[in-house]
Amino acid sequence: MSNKSVINVDRSKCTGCGACENICPVGAITMEYDNDGFLYPTVGENCIDCGKCMSSCQAVTPLQFHPVPKSYAVMADDEIRKVSSSGGFFSIIATYVLSQGGVVFGAVYSDDFKSVYITEAESIEQLNPMRGSKYVFCETKDSYKRAKKALDAGRLVLYTGTPCEIAGIRLFLGKEYENLWLVDFICHAANSVKAYKSWLNEFTDGRAIKRLDFRDKNFFGWSTPAVAYLEDGTVVKQNYNDCFWYKGFLEGVINRDNCSTCQFARAERVSDFTMGDAWQVGRINTNLNDGIGTSLILVNSEKAKKLYDLLKDSMKLSEEIPLEEIRKYNGNLNWPQKQSPARKFFFSHLDKHGYHKSLWYGRGMRWDFGLVGWWFASNYGSALTYYALAKTLENMGKAPIFIPIPKLDNSPWDSGTKVVEDFIGRYFRIARKRDVEHMKEYNHFCDGFILGSDQMWTESTTKLVGYSFFLDFVDLDKKKIACAPSFGAGRYTGDITIRNTSRDYLKRFDAVSVREESGVQICKDIFGIEAKQIIDPIFWADIEEFDKLADSVKNYDVPDKYMLCYILDPDDKKLEVAKQIAKERNLEVVTIPGMREVDAVRANWNLGRILEKVSIEEFVYLIKNCQFLFTDSHHGVCMGIKYNKNYIAVGNKLRGIDRFFTVANLLGLQDRVITLEAGKKVDVSEFIDIDYEYTNKLMEENVATGIKWLSDAIQKNTTCSEETVYTLLRRIEMLEQKLHEIENK
Repeated sequence: MSNKSVINVDRSKCTGCGACENICPVGAITMEYDNDGFLYPTVGENCIDCGKCMSSCQAVTPLQFHPVPKSYAVMADDEIRKVSSSGGFFSIIATYVLSQGGVVFGAVYSDDFKSVYITEAESIEQLNPMRGSKYVFCETKDSYKRAKKALDAGRLVLYTGTPCEIAGIRLFLGKEYENLWLVDFICHAANSVKAYKSWLNEFTDGRAIKRLDFRDKNFFGWSTPAVAYLEDGTVVKQNYNDCFWYKGFLEGVINRDNCSTCQFARAERVSDFTMGDAWQVGRINTNLNDGIGTSLILVNSEKAKKLYDLLKDSMKLSEEIPLEEIRKYNGNLNWPQKQSPARKFFFSHLDKHGYHKSLWYGRGMRWDFGLVGWWFASNYGSALTYYALAKTLENMGKAPIFIPIPKLDNSPWDSGTKVVEDFIGRYFRIARKRDVEHMKEYNHFCDGFILGSDQMWTESTTKLVGYSFFLDFVDLDKKKIACAPSFGAGRYTGDITIRNTSRDYLKRFDAVSVREESGVQICKDIFGIEAKQIIDPIFWADIEEFDKLADSVKNYDVPDKYMLCYILDPDDKKLEVAKQIAKERNLEVVTIPGMREVDAVRANWNLGRILEKVSIEEFVYLIKNCQFLFTDSHHGVCMGIKYNKNYIAVGNKLRGIDRFFTVANLLGLQDRVITLEAGKKVDVSEFIDIDYEYTNKLMEENVATGIKWLSDAIQKNTTCSEETVYTLLRRIEMLEQKLHEIENK
């Protein structure tokens, strides 16, 4: 494709102004909507590589801004203001241009009110549809070319539009015209036309529209309501607070990418005039607000100043006001609208759920899945495996929220959990903490729940947190998925009550997978359920996601070449092997203790530099940049493999050795796991560098299998099981305990 065409412009900077389409001499560029309802240029094969489209593109061509202007409070006469958005300045200037034989370009609705576009008016009758704010993305179509034709014919032209549309016509024209006045307005953002159509259909129940007005003063005065007059004679209306259309774009849920970095959200402008609402102008002078509407007008250019002086006689009110004061109430004269972090979830749900329900997800008020597990544990690996699982869900268009789990006695977790909570909170939403009695409240805002990876199905864990890791608090009609949890040591020794209660809760799950092969057999023999073994979700995230974490670490003080030791349970045997590797490979040693194992490592590991209080981002950085990895951590191994590091893993029997061999067997790395049995020596010289070509192929296959399993589990219909004997007994036990507490009080 051509190097000179707008096809190479970053989409996140494109405003959709259409200047490139208007200027293309061979019609090679067309503006088309993407799947989310945003307009972008496409370049055809007939492109002649002339570069004109790039010269008219505001995303790459610098613009000249007028200096900070004077600002005025303006009112037209009362009759004009009643049919105008605010103070009626547009009608004043447009009427003047028409009286001089000129032409006015402005935004109008299509006949069915499902889109907005710029057209021209040459009479008052044609001007009427241009009045009023439309709060819908506006297509310029071929209006730039038509405006140029009128200008070249010597006619006066008034062109109104968003700041980026005004910038577009300036670059398209390429020169100043004395017979042209450009008027923009204080723009909040350009929104998705697809979202607008969905909202409109739900707002009107799909009925035919006779008139649509976002600034109707008949019902709500000078405000921003939504009012639709329907062909059947009915009127549907919502005030500002009740209209979810406004909530969508005022909160940055439905807006174009470029709007969050808009270069026009400032006092300096590219237009001759800027129009807006003089919100809170009564704070400056109570006489400037009579409740019908007051315009805020910025007079940006010398040419505009001359015309403004000429128009004053047509105004009921014209009073200069301090710009810095009025900017306090017009935020988009100061900064762009921030994009909602949950915006992507709105669009991933829009086709299926429509506007209003999707907005719950886009505003961060409803979530596809609550993630349950040891994500908050004082452990680097736990944090990263849940980070990867959540990123995978986001790539599927699903909104995850992390669910905190309390202890049965509601006592606090160790202080190290705050490090992990802070890490997860930087990238995802964490639900408010609830005690055991109020866990069921999570059902109100989650469609389903996913039990994540790591050791959750053990007797000790159940005694600590009850059956939270068996999703006992989740309603029967909610989807329940177990994604690669573990039984730890490869066996299940729970007492009869725990075993039977756990079995009954597990039978309520819609899909169950486990991390180790041994877990498949346990599920079958002990719990009577079918489970699939899948690779740990820490492998699922693209390496770029981990790179973002590592790249956020700047100027970390470590040697250029080093062996990284990530140690949870230090002992003399491991220490001896680590020393051999460092000597064999001539590497300096850097050691990271586990978050909860700092004291043990400090006391029993006298090798190299020990780094304490390492952040999770720094942990990833240190693995990414090491030359060799030595670890007794399962997730340490996983991250080393993810980064294609040469490594040796010490199978940690104390914490469960099955997971080490499961990963090794899946990825053809059996020879990288050692057990340090008594009397057995390790010759580190036998560990040659790993050829990762075959391993990466196996890893890719296993990741694809795991992600497909999760995707299929999400698509399955929810199994709404009845309560079983043991789960009923559990609920009776909890009620009795609550009654006992009440009696004690």
